[in-house]
Amino acid sequence: MKRGKDLAVGGFRDFYPELYQRIDRILQAFRQIPKMFGYIEYECPTVEPLELYELKSGPSLVEETFKVTDRKKRELVLRPETTPSLARMLAAQQQYYPRPIRWFSISRVFRDETQQRGRVKEFWQLNVDILGTEDIAADAEVINVLAAIILSLNFTPADFVIRINDRRLVQSFIESLGLTNYIDIIRVLDRREKILQEAIVDQLIKGGTSAKKAEEVALKLRHFFIGKQKEEPKLPRSKLIDTLKANLPQLQSKALIKALRKAGVDLQAAEQLTEFSAIRGTPKEFIQKMEQFSLDTATQKALDPLRQLATQLEDLGITDVCEFDAGIARGLDYYTGIVFEAWDRSSGLPRAIAGGGRYDDLVGIFEGQRLPGTGFGFGETVILELAEEMNLLPPPDPPADVYLAAVTKKQLRTCREIASQLRTEGIRTIFNGFSWSLTKHLDDAGKRQIPLVIIVGPRELEEKSVNVRDMKTGEEKPIKITKLTEFIKKVLPIH
Repeated sequence: MKRGKDLAVGGFRDFYPELYQRIDRILQAFRQIPKMFGYIEYECPTVEPLELYELKSGPSLVEETFKVTDRKKRELVLRPETTPSLARMLAAQQQYYPRPIRWFSISRVFRDETQQRGRVKEFWQLNVDILGTEDIAADAEVINVLAAIILSLNFTPADFVIRINDRRLVQSFIESLGLTNYIDIIRVLDRREKILQEAIVDQLIKGGTSAKKAEEVALKLRHFFIGKQKEEPKLPRSKLIDTLKANLPQLQSKALIKALRKAGVDLQAAEQLTEFSAIRGTPKEFIQKMEQFSLDTATQKALDPLRQLATQLEDLGITDVCEFDAGIARGLDYYTGIVFEAWDRSSGLPRAIAGGGRYDDLVGIFEGQRLPGTGFGFGETVILELAEEMNLLPPPDPPADVYLAAVTKKQLRTCREIASQLRTEGIRTIFNGFSWSLTKHLDDAGKRQIPLVIIVGPRELEEKSVNVRDMKTGEEKPIKITKLTEFIKKVLPIH
């Protein structure tokens, strides 16, 4: 017979209490912060038609879906994201909600991706969306919500950055070069960092490095190059690695030009696109660099939304966590305007913390009234990895506030009565109604890290009292039963 662990499906996690408690801390932030901004929660089906994602998510995401067939032979998928579901739902009933519509969901989503650090096949994803307005203030707001969530998890502005761009700016520049295959080029630009990593791997393997070691080194060099590491990475001593590290900008440019050429872009346009996509900086710096770049009139005008956004982000006080980056494109086909991704600055994780953008045409494809929107998706896996690596998550709460311990069997009935009363008052209470010795009760409470033990014995009951033991100090104090709730709430931070 196979052991339990041999029957587990790779990429799917078992959520033991200690793991789930850490994830729950993130889920609490996912729920609390959007509500602070006035968003309300919704949920959508776990299973959706495959066609829903074929219409607008793009082929790369469709390839990663878990596909199923029902009894009617319909092609279905386990949802890989929720934005298309949101669009479908609002296409059917948007007329019942005042605009702008502020909704959020916390859903389990499924992607048949290759398992690696920060990437699993099933995870929770927060989706935050504001719909019914094309105003830049909506884009600024969802970026603000994203920043507030990350900061609420004890990250600082030195730990992460939200990288922002506008698809309209990129498209206008592509069209100014006489190119028409906009989506194909966007997909190449969206992979620019992965393209760099692949080029490094190729060079290392050609130089005699093993494939596994080449992948490790390439990931570190990629992360270092895009400016998300505070310190230089620790790398094996090698002349080839030193050379690659010293020439990362040239290597990326060469690799990106090669990829663009494969997408049908001529050499001159590929070089111009590569130079354009490398522009980045603080919002003010970026605008200045773009204004100095050779842009035609239409592309200069396409820069206006980012100019407005820069002002609003400054008003919101979050420019210290924001960077404008012409290379951010987002691969999903439905994005139409401002796009953004949150990245950490401190580790070698190759995945964004969160990402999103504007999708003004998505609801309309389901024959609903046009409903412009903007929002983001935020999975728990990457932020969990980072928070644990940086020791940012608080230790898990004990399972209860107090533990009731009867000295003998004769006090069990009184303990049941006290337990019921405490729970009614919102005090989490463990009571083992077994014929255990007091020593065993105390030992059990200690293992579970319960802060207070209420000892119910015959002598105390004669005085209508109990003894309350502080498990940290070992001190005991007699408390009248009528005053017990008041005492507990005074000495403990009751949730």
